[in-house]
Amino acid sequence: MATISAAQVRALRDRTDLPMMECKQALTECNGDEAAAIEWLRKKHKGKMEERADRQTGEGRIHIFIDDNKKTGAIIDLRCETAPVAKNSEFVALADAIARTVAAQEDKAPDPQAVLKAAAVTAPGRTVEDLLTEVYGKIRENMKLTACRKVTGGYLCGYVHHDGKKGVLIALDAAPSNEAVAVDLCHHVTFAQPLAVTRDQIPADRLETVRRTAREVAEAEGKPAQIIDKIVQGKVNAFCAENALMDQEHVKPDYEKKQVGDVLKAAGVKAVQDVAYLSIGG
Repeated sequence: MATISAAQVRALRDRTDLPMMECKQALTECNGDEAAAIEWLRKKHKGKMEERADRQTGEGRIHIFIDDNKKTGAIIDLRCETAPVAKNSEFVALADAIARTVAAQEDKAPDPQAVLKAAAVTAPGRTVEDLLTEVYGKIRENMKLTACRKVTGGYLCGYVHHDGKKGVLIALDAAPSNEAVAVDLCHHVTFAQPLAVTRDQIPADRLETVRRTAREVAEAEGKPAQIIDKIVQGKVNAFCAENALMDQEHVKPDYEKKQVGDVLKAAGVKAVQDVAYLSIGG
């Protein structure tokens, strides 16, 4: 068996950021071959991760990546077991690497398991799963990629709440004349959580439920038949105003209760092309 020097152990420690004794064990098992030792560590940690796969991942963070041109980006939901790990620099860096990889995919709604098998754009020669396994070796918590979305458009803007537990990535058809309008739109969506961008995108079954309920209530109250249709349409309009983004009243008081669509139009934006909202814990 090869003799393992302290210098070899330190070198592997510098490359992997793992404990010295673990690095020495890996080198010993691999007769001093550093590349083989790294692969040995990956397999070991992957096995440990699988043992912890049933552990609850109730914490985590939403992470967003937007490219320099603001035309392509991604939003992901990466889970872990405890709140401190969600703020750990290694975990945050992993989330960023995953988001960048999602943005490079062809599919706008890739399966998280497929993303794990994808080549990591930040680490040539390694998969996302390799990166996740390496981070596991350092923080020793179960981690799961729960959801991810790629977003493209004329101009992207995004926002992640200060606690990292909710965020939104939005595509507009054009850059607004005032960048603050885009920032405020992200805040609005995070707060208001609209069902759809426009009223015609609201699921038909939701609108039918509103119509049926409104008609039943009006009839039960003995409203005249000739005005029931108007009452029903009024309820539908009110529902759309509350749940269709472009019809919603902007939550920021600076806009003096204007509809979101009017605020965007005044800033030179004609359409919201896509909205991806993710949250942890509701």
